[in-house]
Amino acid sequence: MDARPLAAVVLAAGQGKRMGADVPKVLVEACGRSLVGHVLEALHPLGAQPVVIVHGFGGDAVRRALAGKHLSFAHQAEQNGTGDAVSCALPELGDFSGDVLVLCGDTPLLTTDVLSELVEDHRRNRRVLTVLSVEVDEPGSLGRILRGADGRLAEIKETSDATEEELAVCEVNTGVMVIASEQLAGSLAELTTDNAQGELYLTDVPRLLLQRGLPVEAYRTTDSGAALGVNEPSDLAEAVRILRSGYLDALLSAGVHIEDRDTVRIDAGVEIGANTVLKGHTTLGPNVRVGAGCLIGPHARLGSGTVVGEQALLGSHVEILRSVIEDRARVPGPARLVNAAIGREAYIGPGTVTADEGGGRIVIGEGAHIGAGVVLEAPVTVGERARVEAGTVLTRGQNVPAED
Repeated sequence: MDARPLAAVVLAAGQGKRMGADVPKVLVEACGRSLVGHVLEALHPLGAQPVVIVHGFGGDAVRRALAGKHLSFAHQAEQNGTGDAVSCALPELGDFSGDVLVLCGDTPLLTTDVLSELVEDHRRNRRVLTVLSVEVDEPGSLGRILRGADGRLAEIKETSDATEEELAVCEVNTGVMVIASEQLAGSLAELTTDNAQGELYLTDVPRLLLQRGLPVEAYRTTDSGAALGVNEPSDLAEAVRILRSGYLDALLSAGVHIEDRDTVRIDAGVEIGANTVLKGHTTLGPNVRVGAGCLIGPHARLGSGTVVGEQALLGSHVEILRSVIEDRARVPGPARLVNAAIGREAYIGPGTVTADEGGGRIVIGEGAHIGAGVVLEAPVTVGERARVEAGTVLTRGQNVPAED
């Protein structure tokens, strides 16, 4: 297979008025990760470079949210269609020579596997352009894939320009395509606004290339999630439902025991070791890491930034945020721990809470025993094997030395 370099352009300029959010649509979160963050996560293993984010409304917010991710940015001043958006990315692509993958930034169900299959099919067949398509039961406003008598792609027709017969087609454009860089700028320059929306359609490019006799095709995936763009709250709810179901399936396959998948909520980036048990009504926020053989819940909440070692117990009505819980530590609950470091085999009694967590870190040493109803005001340190009696209030800096 031709191992041409790969670049990517992510279209992220939409305001998303129907979402009713106070941030650009691509920054709306699904399972603790922005919509565009999901797209970039799927794209990352393909090694595309450069990756250009085309923003419009709220461009500064998009740049801030994606800072430090080795991305380039382009601004689409006026929303004049997807063809215009990709044209805005051309200066950032510079003299890149290879294949350019174009994606929409509001499609959180896109997967690395689907993108890899698309690029592989494109290169194996030595095409200049390959569109990612899928068959769906309810095509709605998605552009239709029109094929000729030979079954090959003839053109993509946007719904506002389609006939009733064309609208009956259930194979749709996902908004993803890969195109040879040698054809990109010239094809974009040929686009016109002679259509129902008066915009420059990127979806006209396949037809232009076919008219030149160049190899163009639609690669049809069986993953219907590739077509789900988030345009309104109901789309977001469906995307979250599908994402969470997928996370649960993956954890179950990896040997995690989930007692009630209908009430366990898992966010993006969560990692859990085998033989850990999640009881009902337990929530794990984005990027939480849990070791093997733990027992968590019921009614437990682990927030973003929490790391749990192996064989730990986090019991009923435990809330843990931005904390590290080491191996075999026990927090039977109820308890609330924020910005804490709990050592190996430490015990945190029922009713323990941290206070003024913004003032520093709570450190509980290995084998320490914290009695019931203790209040820990940060910063405070309890040494290894030390005991804190029930009902104690440890104020800021009131450290407890280690026991021999």
